[in-house]
Amino acid sequence: MASTVEVWGIDVGRCALKAIKLRPGAEGQVDIIGHEYLEHPAMMSDADDNQYQVISESLERFLSKHDISKDRIVVGVPGQHTLARFSKLPPVEPKKIPDIVRYEADQQIPFDLDEVIWDYQTFQEDDSPDVEVGIFAIKRDLIRNYLMPFEQAGIEPIAVQAAPLAVYNAMQFDGRLDEGASVLLDVGADNTNLIVATRFDLWTRTIPLGGNRFTDALVKSFKLTFAKAENLKRTAATSKYARQVFQAMRPVFAEFVQELSRSLGFYRTTHREAELKRVVGLGNAFKLPGLLKYLQQNLQMPVEKPESFKMANIAAVGDDTAFVEQLPSFIVSYGLALQGLDAAKALPASSLIQSNLLPAEIVKQVIWRKKRPFFAAAAACLLLGSGIVWFRRQSDLGILAANAGSPVTRMSYTEAVRLLRSGVSNVPPRQEGQTWLEVAKALQAEMNNYTGEGETEIHKSEAILKLQRNKAVWPKILSMIHGALPQPEGELAAASDASEYERLIRADRAGNLARPKRPEVFIERFSAEYHEELDKVDLHDVGAGDPTPVVEDPGSEKLSGFLITLQCRTPHEKPYQFVDERFKSAIKMRGQQPGQGFFVNRVVITGGRDLADRDEKKPPTGRRPPRGRRPPSTKKPPAGAEKYDPITDEPMGNDWVFEMKLDVVLRDLPEKEKESA
Repeated sequence: MASTVEVWGIDVGRCALKAIKLRPGAEGQVDIIGHEYLEHPAMMSDADDNQYQVISESLERFLSKHDISKDRIVVGVPGQHTLARFSKLPPVEPKKIPDIVRYEADQQIPFDLDEVIWDYQTFQEDDSPDVEVGIFAIKRDLIRNYLMPFEQAGIEPIAVQAAPLAVYNAMQFDGRLDEGASVLLDVGADNTNLIVATRFDLWTRTIPLGGNRFTDALVKSFKLTFAKAENLKRTAATSKYARQVFQAMRPVFAEFVQELSRSLGFYRTTHREAELKRVVGLGNAFKLPGLLKYLQQNLQMPVEKPESFKMANIAAVGDDTAFVEQLPSFIVSYGLALQGLDAAKALPASSLIQSNLLPAEIVKQVIWRKKRPFFAAAAACLLLGSGIVWFRRQSDLGILAANAGSPVTRMSYTEAVRLLRSGVSNVPPRQEGQTWLEVAKALQAEMNNYTGEGETEIHKSEAILKLQRNKAVWPKILSMIHGALPQPEGELAAASDASEYERLIRADRAGNLARPKRPEVFIERFSAEYHEELDKVDLHDVGAGDPTPVVEDPGSEKLSGFLITLQCRTPHEKPYQFVDERFKSAIKMRGQQPGQGFFVNRVVITGGRDLADRDEKKPPTGRRPPRGRRPPSTKKPPAGAEKYDPITDEPMGNDWVFEMKLDVVLRDLPEKEKESA
């Protein structure tokens, strides 16, 4: 264990800067060897226009008290700035997990992946094959702006972590997640991080209600300034007006409990096997009189507030009552510092989250600056060694120059052929060798010219032949796919156009034409890639159907053709079974007919998801409001929540979106495979 590793965890909140310095201790514990709690010179909510200046001033005060030049730094970002998504992975080989996670990230993150910094963490219970993945992301421009004051102050973090995940790491390391599920409430100034955590997984949500909402209630009730109301809130426990203060804040208490109950209710519906055991209150807001008791009565669960860090030795802190009083506020910085120690292999094997939202370009800058002194020393050694070699080389060249003869210049192909026929005579040996070397170079250059021209012409010819061969088969391929699409049944089959189709659906009162009952598949995107050896292309099958090829062993003959990817959706109530039996089977049947000039070798369904983002908002019901009557909104709705059928105006929130891949081999079905097909 590297006992010299020391890590600062820095958490910059809306009201104060909190920091803890840790190093490895004895028996798997850690030692707290430094801490700092610095209130900002101005409330961040009152200084939105100059918040960078406020943070910079707090960082300067912190640096004036502590020398961090030799320490590791881990910085936290507020939970409301980050995005967290969780999903279970299908049973696959560990080496395929990164590819599947990237696919999941592309589906779950409502931004282009180039616009965000993202990372992931896998969770798995002991002796369980199920693997759950947590995907965490933050907008690239947001993290760059957030880290700007740190960069200006010369602070170079090794990692950036979301505050809710730092809370999880702190509670995990302290052994507070051993039994059942715990509800962790980290109440900040403007927002509350809600984390439902067990030893093996977590679920998180940010509630837009924090300590400042209680202060605002006092401002309105007692007609005070914000600063005086904040002071009254902090001293309410000992104030003679404690009863009146509590009454003024009671509506906020009720709203807080309502938001918690709504979030926990959603968690229970998606995690029916989970049993919530207790609530752990974190943050200075739990100093409010009556808050802990109020939550306990309304949530019907025991509520506790940590009084110490179980796995931390605070002997180095000494008799610091201020640290003990502020301990719930240090939970985020404590978790950040623990992650830094774990990343440095300074802690025993643990299950801490190690995802990192630090931009790659900043990581490279930090590594380069730290290695610069070593590069300088290496350069000095290289310069000394090269000097010795240079002096020896100059000495040898001086001896050779006396017998070198005239210098040999670069020659043309014609001159090289002439010398090849006539030979070289009456020159020193070294000059003769150089002459023959130039002859060889000229001949090699001429051969390269002819070879390059020939290859270019061959490639052009092959491309023209492929175009001529394939232009006639594409209409057949498209016709095959179109013919495999399930067709409307009953009355809808007789609809002559879109308006007739919509009229029939509107007139349906018995529900026979309800959207989940329609046997329809819609192709939304179509792409094709040509491959010389199509049978060697991995279709990335993740357990969605049988990808058994028609031609299992092509032998020495290449199976060249197109890999076609279809992005589709279906409203059917049994989507996978319907797509597998009606669409996939039809493609295999139509694509494996002899005499078409092509055949479909493999067909797989590589993924599927609901169009609506179930974690954010339930899919819409009913019909879309008339066009032009909905109020404008500047907030981007969850993915899928704004999608409606372009013909019927029905919401598509419950549609199943899936991807299908098929490889089309450009030749007739082999004779030995026709009977089996």
